[in-house]
Amino acid sequence: MAWGSDTAATQLSSITTEQFFDQVPTLNPRETAHVQVSVDFPGSPTDHAIIAVYTTLDDTSEVFDLIPMMEFLIENTTDPNRISFLVTGVYKFRVGVRRSGSTDTITSADLSLRKDGVNA
Repeated sequence: MAWGSDTAATQLSSITTEQFFDQVPTLNPRETAHVQVSVDFPGSPTDHAIIAVYTTLDDTSEVFDLIPMMEFLIENTTDPNRISFLVTGVYKFRVGVRRSGSTDTITSADLSLRKDGVNA
């Protein structure tokens, strides 16, 4: 097993409704992606950030699930704040970011990932 290169997504900015990163990784059987999302909040934030992972079985049409397979809440108490997590056992996934309420505009969010390179 060998971790692949660090792949960065295009930064998201001015987040009010859910936005999705441009990296949509496809995983081979037994392969894992180590994902890190960093969020920058506005001054004196009220809303937290919600990070959601959606999956699809499709390759080209990419019909993603409407309900995420996992969600994480990034609290606004630390700015910037980040979370790392693993995604495994799915064919393809994407990561979205949205605010927890309707008060703030999240300043920006960044995503980086590494796949572990295991092939069946």
